[in-house]
Amino acid sequence: MSKKTKTILKIALFGVILISVIAGLSAAADPIKWFDEGRIQNRNARLVAMLKEPEDTIEVANIGDSLSLTGFSPMEIWRVSGITAVNVGADGLRMMEAYYNMVDTVESQHPKVMMLESLMLFRYSFNNDAQELISEPLNHRFAFLKYHSLWKTYVEKLGNRIYHKGYLINENVAPYEGPADYMSRELEDGGRTTIPEFNRRLLEKMAKYCRDNDVELIIYSMPSAKGYNYERTNTLQAVADEIGVKYLDLNTVEGLDIDWENDTNDGGDHINYYGAVKTAPVFAKYLKENSDVTDRRGDPAYAYWYMELADYDQLVIAMDGKSFQDLANEEKEAWRQEMLIKAGRKKQ
Repeated sequence: MSKKTKTILKIALFGVILISVIAGLSAAADPIKWFDEGRIQNRNARLVAMLKEPEDTIEVANIGDSLSLTGFSPMEIWRVSGITAVNVGADGLRMMEAYYNMVDTVESQHPKVMMLESLMLFRYSFNNDAQELISEPLNHRFAFLKYHSLWKTYVEKLGNRIYHKGYLINENVAPYEGPADYMSRELEDGGRTTIPEFNRRLLEKMAKYCRDNDVELIIYSMPSAKGYNYERTNTLQAVADEIGVKYLDLNTVEGLDIDWENDTNDGGDHINYYGAVKTAPVFAKYLKENSDVTDRRGDPAYAYWYMELADYDQLVIAMDGKSFQDLANEEKEAWRQEMLIKAGRKKQ
């Protein structure tokens, strides 16, 4: 046997052992248990929260980056319509991640509707996402790779976030001070108004996957005074028409009156809890008119939704105008003051 052949066999053997170890660790992984313990608080948290839901009870799944997560509250949608929905997106979500989050959701819940917030379509190109062509399929197959950083939670303090069907309450208010007709302005910092080809192909792949699995894909744009203008929404409408899916623009839809003085938490980019309360009936109306969703209010099998709604409403009151980041900052400051007091005692 030649030296080259021996080297190849050693590499192959190492690869087999490595894959076997990762597969074994993944089989032993229990992200739902970790989530319940507060150890999954990062960008994977909403996906795991969806996996906790009883199988085939969710009819609408919302996927997108932070823009969609702050403005789509499943509990508010349930309150006004009885539609069961979840958030399965993540901050800074990319299209490859969105695709596999969609696959995981369809395999677990078989929803009737997949809502896809559109801003991430403009944000990244192939150069940014090429590495995810390899990493995301592996993360999808091997849970250990997706949740490999969980060891940090055993040496750090557990998070304080409380998710309600993937939604985090944020009652911060930071007014938008730009022009009222923000849709007519040019985007800041040269924001692109065309969809990169890489993202376009992934969108088409998502549309095909939804069609093959009898899921209605709806692209939508969340209200954002900094993220959208007519050029972008016109582009989105044209692309939606070309690939044969519906498109909803909440920046121009009738019946939604966003108060940019009070309904945004960061000066007009993301809407806050107060804005999400306003988008809920708009989403509910659109879904009832454009899909085959069901009003589950009064169905005893879904009584637990009312129990969670009660918890959600109590948390809304308890947040008292804050966000979970505010609470984390307060905890950090309290800890710092405690350390300073202890240090002062030692000097004495």
